[in-house]
Amino acid sequence: MPEIDIGAVKSRRDMVRLLDGYSLERKEELDERKVKRPLVKTQLLEILDGSQCRPNEDYTETFRRRGLHLKAIDDDLHAVRDPQGQPMGFLERLRPRIVALYSTLDAKDFSPRIQKLVIGAPELDWVWLSGITFNVLWGLVSKLSSPNRFVKLVFTHNSVYEVDEEEPQTEEEMSEPQEEPEDAPTVVERREARFQLIDRVEVVREKLKTLQVTYSPLHAISQLRFPSPAGRGGHDFYANGKVTNRSVSFTDHRLHVLFVTRIYEQLLGKTEQQAWYSVKSSVAAPGEFRRIVGAPLVVRFAEPLSSSTFDHWIKSTFERPRNRFRLWGHPIRLGPTKVHVYGLDRHLWQPLFLELTATGCVAIIPNGTCGNTVHRLVTNIQRYLDPGAIVHLGDQRYSAMVQEASTDVKYELAG
Repeated sequence: MPEIDIGAVKSRRDMVRLLDGYSLERKEELDERKVKRPLVKTQLLEILDGSQCRPNEDYTETFRRRGLHLKAIDDDLHAVRDPQGQPMGFLERLRPRIVALYSTLDAKDFSPRIQKLVIGAPELDWVWLSGITFNVLWGLVSKLSSPNRFVKLVFTHNSVYEVDEEEPQTEEEMSEPQEEPEDAPTVVERREARFQLIDRVEVVREKLKTLQVTYSPLHAISQLRFPSPAGRGGHDFYANGKVTNRSVSFTDHRLHVLFVTRIYEQLLGKTEQQAWYSVKSSVAAPGEFRRIVGAPLVVRFAEPLSSSTFDHWIKSTFERPRNRFRLWGHPIRLGPTKVHVYGLDRHLWQPLFLELTATGCVAIIPNGTCGNTVHRLVTNIQRYLDPGAIVHLGDQRYSAMVQEASTDVKYELAG
């Protein structure tokens, strides 16, 4: 990150001033279609104490154990360098469980570093924004933005389990689509939808719900732009908690990051309250999981999976250590398309009880299991299995919980 000198930053105000100036320069280049240096981007991560679903008070040690060098600017803000001493950006604790890493590194360099960091640290997880969550955030955009502003939505559904596809070495980056080269290999025949919609807020508000009824992959929103009140451009939020600043103002960018983070924090709290305490019954399980108490996460697919797709899903998830769902376990076959799994979530290694079928899945989320487990499951089911899946946690619909989490969060504007 040679464009900015993180060593010269002595206060939070210095950081904001530095990134404000950098963002203004990049927006001018965007307007001229001559971007010379990478945009400011933010990666949101959840960080817990490594054994329980609670904030990690000494969160900096997690990053230091992974070879990163942190220099304190204040109690909740640090300058970050990679293991070779090269600048990466700034790490800020936004909420007790959520940190943000601000960087001007190029995405092709930044994203693999984040992937390696999270995969190697059970204490860390991405902030997961499902298509259902994005639908609620889109509703907020439509209310908070001028109807004449342009909004961008990206929809991504990729039925990778329709064929037995090897897992990538790192989890797939959820970012903007790249143009396919002319000499690309033959396309694998499976359902795949990835496209973007850019139009005025009033047009999308009028048409989107009707289109979603007609074509279910339009439920799988994977990217949403909040138009910036500070001027042209906006802030692109991705399903894995990455946010790219395409506005003139880092101050405005950070306020939007805080806005969505507060909604997500509320959603985590509601998810865990519902999962841990809404029921008292237990599920019998062998070995060390003899009693698992928790509310069921119930996902019903709009269309049943074929037997081959179901088999590939089970194989990919439980026979390959680096799987999209970040789960571990030994499936027990109860039928051609029915499996029980007494497993673990690789984020904090918490126990899970799963029943997976061709028509949906049920997951028992026991007391102490991180709510991020729920949001990761929902996000990846919509992206890779069924974009129109209906989700309940206990007796509450998941979409209603997201809506409730967003109700009292104040939307602040840059001064």
